[in-house]
Amino acid sequence: MRYDTVIIGAGSSGAVLAARLSQMPHHQVLLLEAGPDHRSADTPDAVAGGSFFDALAVPGRIFPGLTAQHADGAPERLYQRGRGVGGSSAVNAMIGIWGIPDDYDHWERDLGCDGWSWSDVAPTFASLSIPLTQAAPSEWGSVDRALITAALGLGHGECADYLRPAALGVGPAWLTRANGRRVSVNDAYLEPARGRTNLTVRGDALVDCVLLDSTRAVGVRLADGEIIEAAEVIVSAGAIHSPAVLLRSGVDLPGIGRGLKDHASAAVTLALRESARSSPHALALATMLRWSSADGVADLQLLPVNHLGAAPEAAGLGLLMAAVMDVHSLGSVSLRSTDPLVDPAVQFHMLSDERDRVRLREAVRHMVRLAESDAFVQICTAAYIDAVGTPIAALPDDDRALDQWLVANVADYVHASSSCRMGPDGDDLAVVDTQCRVRGHQGLRVCDASVFPDLPRANTHLPAVMVAERIAAHLAAAAD
Repeated sequence: MRYDTVIIGAGSSGAVLAARLSQMPHHQVLLLEAGPDHRSADTPDAVAGGSFFDALAVPGRIFPGLTAQHADGAPERLYQRGRGVGGSSAVNAMIGIWGIPDDYDHWERDLGCDGWSWSDVAPTFASLSIPLTQAAPSEWGSVDRALITAALGLGHGECADYLRPAALGVGPAWLTRANGRRVSVNDAYLEPARGRTNLTVRGDALVDCVLLDSTRAVGVRLADGEIIEAAEVIVSAGAIHSPAVLLRSGVDLPGIGRGLKDHASAAVTLALRESARSSPHALALATMLRWSSADGVADLQLLPVNHLGAAPEAAGLGLLMAAVMDVHSLGSVSLRSTDPLVDPAVQFHMLSDERDRVRLREAVRHMVRLAESDAFVQICTAAYIDAVGTPIAALPDDDRALDQWLVANVADYVHASSSCRMGPDGDDLAVVDTQCRVRGHQGLRVCDASVFPDLPRANTHLPAVMVAERIAAHLAAAAD
């Protein structure tokens, strides 16, 4: 059978594309997912619950061999990307924010992506099919409550709605959940579409490459050698695996895999008093803090984590994690092997741009002030700057020494983006145009966080859904 559209990846973008394109009754859509497929009602409780640590621990829900080098000279560490229907929307921390208007105005104004300004994307954000709710204070953990008290004590304002443009302060986060359970794109988008006879969803279907006839996509080849024909192929495998698929397919564009970004972060580990400990299966986080650096706007974020999951070594621990949301350091994705079973090489080069070092330095110092406040002293017996129990008092005061600590300890937010970025004609490193068509090719698009012209000041799930909604609407309009 020859499909009208084959979509590679059932994550935050791919599932949305499949649901929307299959609304055209005579348009045959095949959605291929490397991980497991299941109906919404069959979602494991560990995935649907409040602890993303439980979700990450479900076998098959991440790529176990995927690692990344965060900073130059640092050892590679596990990089957790969602696997299975729902993709990372099924294993993330459920935070749902859009970014700020200037993120998207920057895409159009500075990066030449006409039609992607805030005025263009805001209506799409407002109409997404994913519910956003705030946890009641009765669901907050001790780290949530301590953050609220400590941040207000340090002069931050209260924030009741992080969807307001450039909203600052501390308050309850919007979460992609309803009735106390996670809502992934499998639940919100795919499940209502599964009864359509023109939509086929296949799990455990790892794609090797896109098949090209000269520069036209004509289908895909799976890792087991199966060939599937298609009039159009949309690669939605995420910002790590989409460039890998293109590279294995022989697409020769210099920007593939370049421009990779993630939000650079650093953490303080909290040893919680017995009375302050949450169930390891409870809601992991419910609040957040967003503020502006000395040189930025809404460019720093701090998340409180009430527990670190059910692993024995995590017992009694919580976390504060501060991140730079407006990042400048550029990384890369490249092939280790042409074997699709081998995950690509990922190098973020975090903090290679001085602007990121300055901001993360500022964020970490503020995080330490929070951790040393009375609100946290009341719930913690100690706070550490690493996994071996070094107290926060040992954090260097000197900028140079602190930078060395940051380079050794910088972590990600699992917000990979911009590795197949969108750009105008004349941008040699742009992989796709403003309609997500791969440069110099026909019948081939990329649509996921990899096409972001730049990484917004937001957790990336909802922006990835937004991009898919807009591309699906464009394709449906073109088919009329």
